[in-house]
Amino acid sequence: MSATALLRAIKKWWWTLLAFSALGVAAGFAVGLILPPVYSSTAQLVVAFNAPAQAGSSDLVQANSFAVQKAYAYTEIGRSPRVLNEVIAAQGLDTTVEQLARELTVEAPLNTPILQLTAEAPTAQGAATLATAFVDAFTQTVQAIETPAGAASSPVRLETLQDPEVPDEASSPNVLTNLALGFAVGFAIALVWIALAAIGDRRVHGSASVGEGVPRVLGSIPGRGGSLTEIVDTPQSRESEAYRTVAAVLGHMPHTRLDVVAVVPATPRDRGSALSTNLALAMREFGVGVVLVDANLRSGTISSQLSLDGPGLAGVLTGEATVVEAVREAAGIAVLPVGRTLQNPVELMSGPGFAAVVKTLSETYDMVVLDAAPALPLSDTIFAASTAGSTILAVTAGRATAPQLSAATEGLRAVGIDPVGVVVVDAKTAGVDADAATSSFRDLRPARA
Repeated sequence: MSATALLRAIKKWWWTLLAFSALGVAAGFAVGLILPPVYSSTAQLVVAFNAPAQAGSSDLVQANSFAVQKAYAYTEIGRSPRVLNEVIAAQGLDTTVEQLARELTVEAPLNTPILQLTAEAPTAQGAATLATAFVDAFTQTVQAIETPAGAASSPVRLETLQDPEVPDEASSPNVLTNLALGFAVGFAIALVWIALAAIGDRRVHGSASVGEGVPRVLGSIPGRGGSLTEIVDTPQSRESEAYRTVAAVLGHMPHTRLDVVAVVPATPRDRGSALSTNLALAMREFGVGVVLVDANLRSGTISSQLSLDGPGLAGVLTGEATVVEAVREAAGIAVLPVGRTLQNPVELMSGPGFAAVVKTLSETYDMVVLDAAPALPLSDTIFAASTAGSTILAVTAGRATAPQLSAATEGLRAVGIDPVGVVVVDAKTAGVDADAATSSFRDLRPARA
């Protein structure tokens, strides 16, 4: 996943960062309330070498280097069972060496002869007492190891720089640290979630996300796509202008037949009826004699929303009426309604009757617009689109996925129907999912009379 794609995803799902970060901070605060307090007490020792009084500068340098090396080696002595057992015995502790090792630490800052011995305990006084016992056991062990056999003293001595003190406040849990850690963890989880969501989001949001192997995008309809008769209801809206743009692009495409145009939704979730109706209305404005056919015998969306009754297409296909008798007028254009909806209209659509209806209409009108059934998963579309000179795929932004659009395209191509283009309906005009063409509709303002 590219950095640009991740940034777009973050901009889209920014609220996820806030939500997970807030949850992380809350979790860090809760942890601070639940965990028992731990107090720390630290002592500082310095390793010194008993150099002779007449030692020169080079001897002192060597002595200092010797002390630094000894300090680093003594850190292992501080962690040894010999020291820890002496602490247990001196304090009468009911614990094991392994358990005590987690409460006592010894560190030597880099390139220094300094040793820091730290003890942790549930109480402040207990931490100071345990640290004192740790220092005593550690010092005695080092002196015993470094004192040669038969000698009265060791060439190395440990001097105390800082005695263990009773701490004023607990070292853990640290509220600020827990809050910062919780925020960081929540933020990281949110980033992972956003990245996975972006990778898994295959939905079509605009012309840039239709995927490969599909026809060119003829245009995008902004907002909610407007009403079924948007061009008539609000002729100056941005949706109406978008429909006119699609109609103009379609009309000026080279080698494109416009005698019969089928509008096919990619899936049942895509809105194609508004595109079919407004495309017909736009063509009428351009002076084209157009008829709209509600060829979706399963739903009859256009007939229902325009309140058209009569025998319709179903009646013509069953011989109950002629084409002339079935055609109605709505919103200023001729419409062949569906008549009655059918659960299995394939038998009617697959026969020669539908092609004959389309031929009759094309002889009377300049252009026939077919509002077809969805390409996936129905077979009705094949029979409707096979009678058309041009087929347009309609996809609703944020619903169908790029693989579904590709499958719809390949399904039509498999039977010799090559869609001339795709129209994205309900495209966003703002945000990361808005493409350049659709976002420009935000600047449109209705003209004043």
